[in-house]
Amino acid sequence: MMQIKAKFDTDKGLNFIQQCYIYQGLKKFGDDGKDAVDKELRQMLLRDCFTPEFVKDMTASEQKKAQSAMMLLAEKQFEKTIKGPLVYRGNGTCEWLSQEDTVSPTALQEAITTTCVIDAHEGRDIMMMDVSNAFIQTYMPEAKEGEDRIYMKITGMMVQILIDMAPEYRKYVVLENGKRVIYVRVLRAIYGMLQSSLLFYNQFQSDLETKGFVFNPYDPCVANKVVDEKQQTIRLLVKWDLDR
Repeated sequence: MMQIKAKFDTDKGLNFIQQCYIYQGLKKFGDDGKDAVDKELRQMLLRDCFTPEFVKDMTASEQKKAQSAMMLLAEKQFEKTIKGPLVYRGNGTCEWLSQEDTVSPTALQEAITTTCVIDAHEGRDIMMMDVSNAFIQTYMPEAKEGEDRIYMKITGMMVQILIDMAPEYRKYVVLENGKRVIYVRVLRAIYGMLQSSLLFYNQFQSDLETKGFVFNPYDPCVANKVVDEKQQTIRLLVKWDLDR
């Protein structure tokens, strides 16, 4: 992805965002890269995003469907900080996930235009908010009877980093093709999972409905509630973070 805000005006020519796998990233960013990896894994542990599992307690199907975790390191150009998001390798799940399981709505352009006209006409106050770490604030639904639970494989140098942070994970290490692996059951939506955005939307909708908001029947990303005899409107948009 191109760093548009920089307008490609750098001493070395065109400027691109570069994401590195953990091995290359640690070589490139040094201690700053290690700090980013530690921060991300600690956050995942603190939020109980996954829990370790013994292979003997998994079904053959669950073990086969388990996808690898990836740690990507990148420098946020304007903040000059290193980000290290842990990502679920979700492309391997296309085989058994349908479009209905993965497609999440976002507000239609017609809805944005219409509600903005209403805002201007009625002189409404407008506020924009960003939901930080939106996906990993979303719980995975419990697997129904007969369904496979979702697992992720921690591999490579992340195994040792994870053990250093949480020594209890050591007893879950297994060898596969001579390499150490820890299987973890996913408890929250993780970036890279194809179903994460839809799960977040479903939780977002449910949370707003418990607060009395009513969703527009023509656009599932527009919700309204009357507060002090005045209408409050919420519009849900997907914002892509080019620096992530």
